[in-house]
Amino acid sequence: MNSQEVLETVAKGMVTAGLYKDIGTAIRALAVEQVERKIAAYREQVQDFERKYHHSLDEHSRFLEGKASMEEEEEWMEWKGAAVMLEAWQKALQEVLRSAA
Repeated sequence: MNSQEVLETVAKGMVTAGLYKDIGTAIRALAVEQVERKIAAYREQVQDFERKYHHSLDEHSRFLEGKASMEEEEEWMEWKGAAVMLEAWQKALQEVLRSAA
């Protein structure tokens, strides 16, 4: 069974259980829920760094410019990665919601 078949089977079960009116609605709801989980996880990572350093990634980047240790550089890359992924998942959510309209 391929991934599309698995998704449709799950969605059919949700429709049969009366949770959604049709398969398309169920699949969109599953997509939105998954994307929102990703957003929450990456937002939490970014906020953890902001709480730790008491400033934004941009401010931290300027602070470290030309003088970061290897450890600081690795942590900056983790923070930057989380920020990039947060933005990407936020855009994905906009696209999913736009396609559902």
